[in-house]
Amino acid sequence: MKITGFKTDTGVQIGRIEGDMIVPLGPIADFWDDPAKATESAAPVPLSAATLCPAIPRTGKVICIGLNYRAHAEEAGMAIPTTPVVFSRWTETLIADGEPSPVSGQAYDWEAEMGVVIGQKTRAADAASALESVFGYCTFNDLSNRALQLETAQWTLGKNIDRSGPVGAIVSADEAGNPAEGWQVTCDVNGERVQDGNTADFIFTVPEIIACVSRQMTLNPGDLIITGTPAGVGMGMKPQRYLKPGDVVRVEVQGLGAVTTPITA
Repeated sequence: MKITGFKTDTGVQIGRIEGDMIVPLGPIADFWDDPAKATESAAPVPLSAATLCPAIPRTGKVICIGLNYRAHAEEAGMAIPTTPVVFSRWTETLIADGEPSPVSGQAYDWEAEMGVVIGQKTRAADAASALESVFGYCTFNDLSNRALQLETAQWTLGKNIDRSGPVGAIVSADEAGNPAEGWQVTCDVNGERVQDGNTADFIFTVPEIIACVSRQMTLNPGDLIITGTPAGVGMGMKPQRYLKPGDVVRVEVQGLGAVTTPITA
């Protein structure tokens, strides 16, 4: 199953994508109250006629893992972490595939990432069973203002620019498989390949991340964990390279699809 959010006159709905149609599964809050019970709630609508939006609820958490690919930590000049580096995004920053993102400052950077969406309330999971809490996976672009990110020891401002979190449709875990199998994670800027990584190169696996985070906080259905970016970000290039108005960024995760984001003024 592949789901997306879409706007209606009565608010945001969740829908299952089937070919060129969306099968409505009910209001977003009702869906994430218990995803296992979701059923068709209305007649299908054409995908081409729908206004898409993120399927992550506004009440959800966006938990980010930094420096989770060894090569990216090395290009950033950072020590290889011995525990997951965790920071936060707000759900208000999320946008859907195709929506533009306004350039933020002179150091606006791309980060191709794979996202994990929680499907059931999870507290103190162990790594052996942590995947049982996963609803599905999605493609994510963690667009970042590097000047703000590095201005202080806390990354919050640089990682929470308005409209800086493009997120794709969510592919259910039973259909997507297991990222430990090795999924390619890529980013193209104006058609040029700038990142080409693989989830097999994670420093911390998805179960390890879920176990670590859920020891400290309860994870709820609809919470999103983004798992870090491979080498090839603009900040790590020599000379450094950043996004400007008119650029188009395309991030893709193998088996999950692509997210394309025009950069505007």
